[in-house]
Amino acid sequence: MKKKKGLLIGLHALSKVVILIVAVLIIFFAGRKVYDYSYKLMAKTPAEDIVVKTVDIKVPKGTSSKEIAKILHDNGLIKNTYYFLFYSKLSGKENKFQYGDYTLNTGMTDEEIANILTTQGAKKETIKFTIPEGYTVAQIAKKLAKENICKESEFLDAVNNVSYDYKFIEEVPDRNLKLQGYLFPSTYEIYTDATAKDIVSIMLKQFDKVFKDEYYDRAKALGYEIDEIITIASIIEREVRVDTERELVSGVIYNRLKKPMKLQMCSTVMYALDKPRERLLYSDLEIESPYNTYMNPGLPVGPISNPGQRSIEAALFPTESDYLYFSLKNAETGEHEFNKSLDAHNKVKGKLQKEF
Repeated sequence: MKKKKGLLIGLHALSKVVILIVAVLIIFFAGRKVYDYSYKLMAKTPAEDIVVKTVDIKVPKGTSSKEIAKILHDNGLIKNTYYFLFYSKLSGKENKFQYGDYTLNTGMTDEEIANILTTQGAKKETIKFTIPEGYTVAQIAKKLAKENICKESEFLDAVNNVSYDYKFIEEVPDRNLKLQGYLFPSTYEIYTDATAKDIVSIMLKQFDKVFKDEYYDRAKALGYEIDEIITIASIIEREVRVDTERELVSGVIYNRLKKPMKLQMCSTVMYALDKPRERLLYSDLEIESPYNTYMNPGLPVGPISNPGQRSIEAALFPTESDYLYFSLKNAETGEHEFNKSLDAHNKVKGKLQKEF
């Protein structure tokens, strides 16, 4: 009797498992049907209205499924990110997408695109390069050429002759090396076949990421254009070696601009020279150039380097003081002495000159 009862309980349990499996299968296939029907109603354009276009996209390493769906949507490859993600999850492809470069077209279905993304990822070789803070466009071009990443002429052409769509560029006046100041110094990883335009693009993208929306508001509150803020930051970057002095030097620059006094920044004259040298000559201070702040009042016509985040923040948030001068007091550490009067400033300069 007990054996019979146990057998009945076992069959009952087995029947529950079978019913559960059948229910799951019904839900799965019903879900697929609902998805297919809903997609046809809401996500796809009728076939006769479709104009098929080939689209090249790049899926960076580490990109999430949600970010991939946005890339596809932004490029007109899918109509609805929700349905693409729903299908990806339902089909088990969600966590199998591969990074790389893809050539797709707008006539493909979500299923076709998902299949390509999971099977045809281009596992390309990458290379890293580092651009130090304060490098000029010319220095960046030479460094990239030396490391066999791209030709110097190709990089300069990508800087001067290619248009890039960023908010901060809209305010930059036309000038030689228009993007000077906006090629953000950092360490980058790129595909080995990346073009000079690709390199410029990722550096501008990084600047756009670092220069937050509130920085635009802060610049406006200071009464300066973004290009003027970056010009100030570029001077700070070239003048300062000690991080704690950045805001102080920034304050000196603003104080001199308000007076108004000529900025008289050696870094701007150094930039104006055809061949920079370790120390300026008095004759260099008379060179005719829109970057010579010994000869011309106000800021130079544009940034003299590509500043890092600390210098940009210093330009936006200067230390308030009465200082109008700063002089190098320790050549080894790069420390400066700050003064309010010209006499005190000249004494420090005279002392340093005697030491040399």
